[in-house]
Amino acid sequence: MEETTTVVDDTSLPSGWERFEDEEGVYYWHKRTGTVTRAHPEIIIDSPSSTLSLSSSSSLNDTCYESNLLLNQSDSDLSFKTMDTTTQQHRFHVRSLGWTIINEEDLTTEQSSQTVNRCIYELTRGMNDGIGRWGEGKDLYMDINNTDLLLIDPSEMTILHKQAIPSIRVWGVGRENARDFAYVAKDKDRSVRIYKCHVFRCDNTSARIIANTLRDICRNLMIERGLLTKTNDNLSIHKQSKLFSESSSNDNINISFPTPMAEPSDDLLCTYLGCVYVDKPGGMEVLRPAIEKVSTTVPQDKWISVIVNISPASFTISSTNESKEQLLDCRIRYLSFLGVGQDPV
Repeated sequence: MEETTTVVDDTSLPSGWERFEDEEGVYYWHKRTGTVTRAHPEIIIDSPSSTLSLSSSSSLNDTCYESNLLLNQSDSDLSFKTMDTTTQQHRFHVRSLGWTIINEEDLTTEQSSQTVNRCIYELTRGMNDGIGRWGEGKDLYMDINNTDLLLIDPSEMTILHKQAIPSIRVWGVGRENARDFAYVAKDKDRSVRIYKCHVFRCDNTSARIIANTLRDICRNLMIERGLLTKTNDNLSIHKQSKLFSESSSNDNINISFPTPMAEPSDDLLCTYLGCVYVDKPGGMEVLRPAIEKVSTTVPQDKWISVIVNISPASFTISSTNESKEQLLDCRIRYLSFLGVGQDPV
């Protein structure tokens, strides 16, 4: 018996969600993140006077931007308990593409995403002459711990730049290249209100991993500072801070995230040969010569045994050794073309 799925219009759904029906009942799909749930997605706003506006169609990164705005505003309040800095430090291999100065008025909730993507677009194409680059554009370590983001010269292990996590206003991942990462932060000179957008190209990893790491650290920092409380059912952002007037001290936003269903996925044991630049984003006339070039030029002792995990929303490639290092993370919607070589074995 063939299974049927019906799309149903539902005007009560937040933007980005679609309602479907199958033999088991109603379910909802978020187009951008691939989340599937049987629960109706919704956002509960307790106070109409709240100054923060969060859509339930936003990804966790969008939510984290709003949360980090509170962190950024409370940066001058030193009366909080410092987190344990002995916890795990995350290291990423990146290359600085430079930084550019942006106006604070371009960092509103409505414009921040467009501003960051414009900076990524310009700096990845070298459209700004004479810009500064950390490490002169060479390979760097980006270390992220519970309090700071560090840029380190891997040859001498010297710290080139130290950015406090609460001073980071917003961050994002490139739309055209999933390895482009950027963050916006206030300049260290506190006498001036200058914001800089720093852009990086990640090496052999997805920039989404860096973004998710920052999201989790900011969430923990907000819990530590009392700006956010976590319960089993929801996340509540509290605006009970000296930075807000007494009239808004009781305002809060309860964001109800639907419980996600586990996506079906398959693990395939494969051998990763490598990668090569191509002239066009698709076509067998491009793919097969690329496969032939890699398979004949990369020595077999350099081939890597990997596990390819495939789900409806994304696929990842991870090494099979003890480190389980993730070599690639790609959303299906970013995939331009795939195919097989002349020898299908």
